[in-house]
Amino acid sequence: MGSCLDSVSSSARMPFGRLATGQPRPHVADDFGGRILSKLSFGNNGMTRSTHVSTAVSRSSICLLGLFAGALFSYLYCTEAAVTPPSSQAALAEAQSLESRGNYQDAAKQYQAALKLSPSSPEARLGVGRTLAKLGRCEESYVALKPLVGSPRNNIEPILGNCYFSMHNFDQAIAHLKLARQAAPTDQEVCITLGRAYVSAGRNREAINTLKAWLSGHPQDPDALYWVGRIYNSMSQDVLDRMTAKDPNNYLVHELEGDQLRLKQDYGTALLAYQEALKAAPDAPGLHFNVGDVYYKMLKYPEAREELQKELKVNPYHAQANFELGDIAIKQGRVEDGMPYLDRALKLDPALAEAHRSMARGLLAEKRYQDAVSELLWLTKSDPSDHTAHAMLASAYRQMGKMQEAQEEAAISQKLLQDRAAALENLKTEEQEINDRPSAPPENTPH
Repeated sequence: MGSCLDSVSSSARMPFGRLATGQPRPHVADDFGGRILSKLSFGNNGMTRSTHVSTAVSRSSICLLGLFAGALFSYLYCTEAAVTPPSSQAALAEAQSLESRGNYQDAAKQYQAALKLSPSSPEARLGVGRTLAKLGRCEESYVALKPLVGSPRNNIEPILGNCYFSMHNFDQAIAHLKLARQAAPTDQEVCITLGRAYVSAGRNREAINTLKAWLSGHPQDPDALYWVGRIYNSMSQDVLDRMTAKDPNNYLVHELEGDQLRLKQDYGTALLAYQEALKAAPDAPGLHFNVGDVYYKMLKYPEAREELQKELKVNPYHAQANFELGDIAIKQGRVEDGMPYLDRALKLDPALAEAHRSMARGLLAEKRYQDAVSELLWLTKSDPSDHTAHAMLASAYRQMGKMQEAQEEAAISQKLLQDRAAALENLKTEEQEINDRPSAPPENTPH
């Protein structure tokens, strides 16, 4: 404070011959130069000539007023600088840096400091709520975020929903995640976490419906497919246990056992279970398909073809059986034989993505590149994360001489592959962290 006042007083005392910067003051022309003195004289009444003196006084006053204003501004500026608290932006930046490094405890403190300095800052308030949620302090996070009720719910509800889910308070998690999904229906993390919360709360049917709704628009999403498989596996085990206790020799017991093993990709054991079911009920719809599907996944195409054809005799409108027969023919180089099956599969189920893919392969083999591109564009529009479709598009464009488009599609395919590998690794890590975290006691009052 003292240094500021010193600079002000020294500025105010600056001699007229020099500027406040210390540089010589430039000469003023004519009347305010030395010549004005020669024009001053005294009249009979002892007064100076009014014209020249008034000019001099006026200009001197302006100069003094300017110096005074500058001194006052300098004083006020220094005084204000001395009492202004540290910038909330600095605290906010430090909090964001800590949060990005995973130091949520210290980040929460810095966000709280930024919010204290700037109580109306939505960034600081969101930061407080977000980091407290990461620490599992859900109620404190809710209190911090409550003043932001006028903000978009997709900024707030996922934070609270994920917090309650991680603390195993699934009812509260579901309540917040449902609001989050309403606000942002295309948010993948929200939809999948909501499905997981449903199944953790024992609400399997709602979990399946939630994840299937997401998969209808994103059929190749690895996270959603993974959790649907796990839920079905859990459900199947419960049903299987009850059915086995009631009637262990019923063919449905063997079929359900096969379904469960197939989800685990234990195809050899699944095949044995399905074959036991077939012995008990040779004409039951779906059993020949199940056996054929397992052979198809095991790449035993002759055996698969035989069983799938038997299924079509029982049910000619089985879209997946038609697709697999057509796909087997395409893969064996019998394109002409395979195309009618694929046409039928797509008429029965136009959204069957794998049938579109197989159709594109057949068209590429027939050098019908433009038709193949149409099928592949359908796939990439249906699911932009389908890396195989982008790779096939790159191949089709190369055959058509469209090298720039081919390079672009190849780059997209490569990036999607890398992203998918990273997502699967993150999923495993997240599941392990949640399983290792102790359950929190349920909170009594719903929001």
